Amino acid sequence: MRSDSRHSASFRDPSGFIFWRDGSLYRQVNRSYQPDYDQLMNSGLYQKLVQANLLIPHQETEIEPEQPSLAYKIIRPEPVGFISYPYEWSFSQLKDAALATLLIQKEALAAGMCLKDASAYNIQFQRGCPVLVDTLSFETYREGAPWIAYRQFCQHFLAPLALMAYCDIRFSQMLRSNIDGIPLDFASKLLPRKTRFGLGLAMHIHWHAAAQKRFAGTAVKPENKTASRMSRVSFQGLIDSLETTVRKLHWQPEGTAWGDYYTDNLQHYTDETFEHKKQVIR
Repeated sequence: MRSDSRHSASFRDPSGFIFWRDGSLYRQVNRSYQPDYDQLMNSGLYQKLVQANLLIPHQETEIEPEQPSLAYKIIRPEPVGFISYPYEWSFSQLKDAALATLLIQKEALAAGMCLKDASAYNIQFQRGCPVLVDTLSFETYREGAPWIAYRQFCQHFLAPLALMAYCDIRFSQMLRSNIDGIPLDFASKLLPRKTRFGLGLAMHIHWHAAAQKRFAGTAVKPENKTASRMSRVSFQGLIDSLETTVRKLHWQPEGTAWGDYYTDNLQHYTDETFEHKKQVIR
């Protein structure tokens, strides 16, 4: 007897969905996504990302689709051993996930594709590495099109990282109640004034928030569509700028038992035992 269950969280993307079948997790790829899926598989992008531990591998299967009238392929992703969420991650984990997302976007652009979303919830840690688990996040790149996932990346990664680095590490918990990420206008108000003078955070959070407020509810007129075109070089420049901004963010624990551990307890270590501990951790 067949046991079917479409996953309750898989409802937003018309390209496909995940479902359970006899205790195994599958993803249905809908026919509407066929050109993008074929581009992902035939361009070499899938193989390159899997080999780099940046994308969860999958196998194509011949099982009966969950919705046959829509189905193009059924794939079985490699199971993730432990599911975690961005608000549970440390600062360094969220930063690693952000950098992995940008690296995936770079590789995608080189293969004629781009990420259509940049949700932190699409990243999981598999064998210690941040990997993209949503195979249907890619779409074929259209020359001149802006990065549709830019705002989502800033809200899911850059804003919380900046608030954690400059204000309070506990801002990570805002991702628990803000599933769409931290609003940029909120982050802009809370970040210290000095962040307005560094190009990265100024452009991607402060100016970005101001632009959102200015154009909120404004429809784009057909005659103005060409004004928003972004060349491939500009697209690459945007990703490089985001990567530089993320890499510059750091958090150093202070004033806690573990943050000051070596300052307060170094006298209990000999050079030999301290070196041994470093080797074990490595």
